[in-house]
Amino acid sequence: MATKTLSLKRTLNAPIAHVYRAFTNATSLREWFCDGAMVQPRVGGRLYCQWEDGHALMGKYTALTPEKKIALDLRGDEEGTYSQCVITLSAKDDVTTLQLSDSSESKLWIKTADERQAKWDAALDNLKSVLETGIDLRQTRQPVLGVEISETQPGDEGVRLDGVTEGMGACEAGLQQGDVILSVNGKKTPNWNAIGAALNGHAAGDKVKVVFRRNGKTMNATVTLSARPAPEVPATAEELAEIVARKYTEVNRDLTQAFKGVSEEKAARAPAPGEWSARHVLAHLIAEERNLHTWLTDLIAGNEPWYDAATGALRIRLDAVINGFPTVQALLTELKRNEAETVALLNALPDEFVARKGSYRRLALRMLSWPDHAREHLDQIVAAVRH
Repeated sequence: MATKTLSLKRTLNAPIAHVYRAFTNATSLREWFCDGAMVQPRVGGRLYCQWEDGHALMGKYTALTPEKKIALDLRGDEEGTYSQCVITLSAKDDVTTLQLSDSSESKLWIKTADERQAKWDAALDNLKSVLETGIDLRQTRQPVLGVEISETQPGDEGVRLDGVTEGMGACEAGLQQGDVILSVNGKKTPNWNAIGAALNGHAAGDKVKVVFRRNGKTMNATVTLSARPAPEVPATAEELAEIVARKYTEVNRDLTQAFKGVSEEKAARAPAPGEWSARHVLAHLIAEERNLHTWLTDLIAGNEPWYDAATGALRIRLDAVINGFPTVQALLTELKRNEAETVALLNALPDEFVARKGSYRRLALRMLSWPDHAREHLDQIVAAVRH
């Protein structure tokens, strides 16, 4: 039976250890290849990669020679036969040459070989970008609606907006803070990842139909997709920590001012049954800061798990935080203590982690906008204490 072999080659300006890691570490695989991964990097160990659109790739490692060779048997979740994929690496100084072959005797596999070649080409181009610059081309090339999201609230069937970005498509189409996006181009959007999946295959300038709910009324809008910005990130961990610390100081000043003259009774009062009191908002910020510490350490360790849902808005957890810190001052102090721990983590980022450009860029981008999360809740606090 005839065998078809795909052959690809890339020259990467990256240490060979980083290239080898990109095929043998779940966190690294997510940064250039898939949306979620589980791996057992040993001969006979399993590999599983999944994407937000529902498809998956699975297989096992058949050979591993550190920083030299990776061999895998691979198949898609709807395929019955495995292909044989072999990656060989060689290096001179910090320039690594990668050669990849993927072969199969399957008639279906051979029939779709051109499509598979294109997918490998795109994936390896992204690997080169992530390792050399930290930039994930899947994100920078994917257009955006131009929205900021908030936590899901009881009764939400989609993604609730914290705001819209001025000058981008959602703002121009009339969407606003508090709207709940139910679907994009007919695809339901129960969470943020679903919005990204709905935009796959689109480019900046394309128009999409957005169905959303505002004050109980279902509405439609045509949104022109915008190009995704690719912001710069600080070159060093120390610079990043300094910027984040300054942002924390600024938002904490505003949080303290929001509670000026507010009694404990008012701070504990919810505007309506099932809604958060001002104390619950502070407890939520504390819970999310603690969650952040877990994510940071998991990312630093290269052991990032797959999260099905956020936990920082669970009422039982917020009540437990308030039980431990029953006054506004105690809650504010605990929030600042957790923020100081965040800054300490950033200051202590190992050099070897910062050198992993994909991981460091992801962390830095998240941290540069992280303090804004507290600011987005200021109006909620003010409304709660005025009720």
